[in-house]
Amino acid sequence: MSQQASPVSPVTAAQRDRAALVTSLSQVSDVSCAVADALDQLGVGAAIGAGLLTPLRGGHRICGPAVTLRYRRLTGEVADNRADGLGARLGDRDLYSSARPGDVAVFDCPAPADTAVVGALSAQWALLAGLAGCVVGGAVRDSVSIVDSGLPVWAMARAPQAARFRYATESIGEPVRLAGRLVHPGDIIVADDDGVAVIPADRLFDVVKICVEADRIEHELLAQLRSSDSIADLMGKLRQRPVSVFDR
Repeated sequence: MSQQASPVSPVTAAQRDRAALVTSLSQVSDVSCAVADALDQLGVGAAIGAGLLTPLRGGHRICGPAVTLRYRRLTGEVADNRADGLGARLGDRDLYSSARPGDVAVFDCPAPADTAVVGALSAQWALLAGLAGCVVGGAVRDSVSIVDSGLPVWAMARAPQAARFRYATESIGEPVRLAGRLVHPGDIIVADDDGVAVIPADRLFDVVKICVEADRIEHELLAQLRSSDSIADLMGKLRQRPVSVFDR
């Protein structure tokens, strides 16, 4: 008697709605900045500049739900940890295996950021899992290979020293800290050349609504700026339009 395959978990209506909202958000210009403004307006979430979380390559932008991993530093010497088998297997592959396509892997690493938790092999695992990208509150290595792979990655530092036998997995799928800011699994991570923003999962609709409207108004204003012959001409046009909360 043949064994029947386990049924695939259906995509819920909430997940479909979230995917549609994320798609809308991903089409907003300068998305991390737009989200940062919306988060300020709502008084929620967090925005982290590219000076702290820097993209390995410019031009990438991602929007997706967070899947989380926290590491802790092992106290023993590397040689002793190797002999004892401590830290021989890190948690990134388990994280990727539990992720859905389009998710963003968020790594919480102990300070200082001198030990790399993502390298060339880890990047290929992430791509195989269909992740949108990785945001590393620590260091990465094999930077050229990661860039060549096409995986979008943001990190606090680059370091040749690997985390194997130096770190151990503390948790997967639990709240983490990213550059000191709280990230829950399922929060929406937005990242581009300007940095990273964290949207609480239950405020995604509000953030998208604000961002889409602000983007529409900004494009109208840009069109007026580009079609104006002078500041006086522009001011005349602006006097004919209602003032918006999105005006800068």
